Amino acid sequence: MTARVLVVDDLLPNLKLLEARLSAEYFEVLTAANGVDALQICANGDCDIVLLDAMMPGMDELEVCRRLKGDKATAHIPVVLVTALNQPSDRRRGLDAGADDFLSKPIAEIALLARVHSLSRLRLILDELRSRALRSAKLGIGDPFARATAGNGIGGRIMLVEDSPASAELIENALRKHHDIERERDRGKALDMGAACNYDLFIVSLDLADRDGLRFCARLRSEERTRQIPVLAVANPEDRRQILRGLDLGVNDYVLRPVDRNELAARVRTQIRRKRYADCLRDNVEAMIEMAAADPLTGLKNRRCLDTHLGALLDRPRGGPLSAMILDLDGFKAINDRHGHDAGDRILKCFAARAKDHPRNRSPVPAWRRRIRHCHARHRSSRGT
Repeated sequence: MTARVLVVDDLLPNLKLLEARLSAEYFEVLTAANGVDALQICANGDCDIVLLDAMMPGMDELEVCRRLKGDKATAHIPVVLVTALNQPSDRRRGLDAGADDFLSKPIAEIALLARVHSLSRLRLILDELRSRALRSAKLGIGDPFARATAGNGIGGRIMLVEDSPASAELIENALRKHHDIERERDRGKALDMGAACNYDLFIVSLDLADRDGLRFCARLRSEERTRQIPVLAVANPEDRRQILRGLDLGVNDYVLRPVDRNELAARVRTQIRRKRYADCLRDNVEAMIEMAAADPLTGLKNRRCLDTHLGALLDRPRGGPLSAMILDLDGFKAINDRHGHDAGDRILKCFAARAKDHPRNRSPVPAWRRRIRHCHARHRSSRGT
């Protein structure tokens, strides 16, 4: 899986080193020596991932990151800060600016490739959703990116899979103020709950006692109903190979023990914001599909939908009844002429809403007809007595 990677650094040796490493893995590499050039390349849509040096003069890395994430045309591009600063406060500032992850100098090649491959998979998913959303925008169906980029990552529903009481308490205390967090020790129950409920994030410990945390992450990715839920792993610093394996399996991000509360909160916001961005684009695609089969005024199915389903109904094996109903509103033209088309539209919407509230009854005799027959029977009985 390849991608176009933009490397931003004011030092030529650093640019050449990263370019050589990524080119050897068949990534297309672009370079920029300052933030202004980087913003222009991103605005032109020429890159999929940004590796941004954290010590640039002039426009610093945080300002570049904020501008990229603040523009709806570039907010989807993952930004990785390449930094020699490893203090939690430095990482927190980067995450608050919108950075998706960090690579520490000197950059380990396995960490570099694992992170770029992981972000390349994310790019493939978002690119398809964005292209469909752009088509809907060109058709005049609102602005799908305005709502998608408006989220702040707060108020998420989180499932915590952790069997260490001390670690679980720390994570819950760090997140409970802004999120609804539930804890489950049993992996089977957590998987069932994840499939049944609409969670925004899974936080999974990779060192569960007598259990394989990575296998649980793999199960989350293999199940259709949990495939789109982001996963944040909690790991020990010495479990580097396990972390890289998790990223390869589809884990979205990770935090190291001892967990810094502020860094955890920032990474959680980033993952929830990204999920909601993707969800908004998916909703837009579903809305487009619905609009293709429904009348925009009343919401009732249109001629295209009728042509699709009528043939299937007529081709059914014999033995089942097939009925059709044609409805006409008497005097509707007079309403339009006398009160205007806005009033006529309101009447059509009201009629359509009432029709939707009375779906087809599968019993041989509709309920309203049974009530009429019951009244007639009572009337005849009373006349006979």
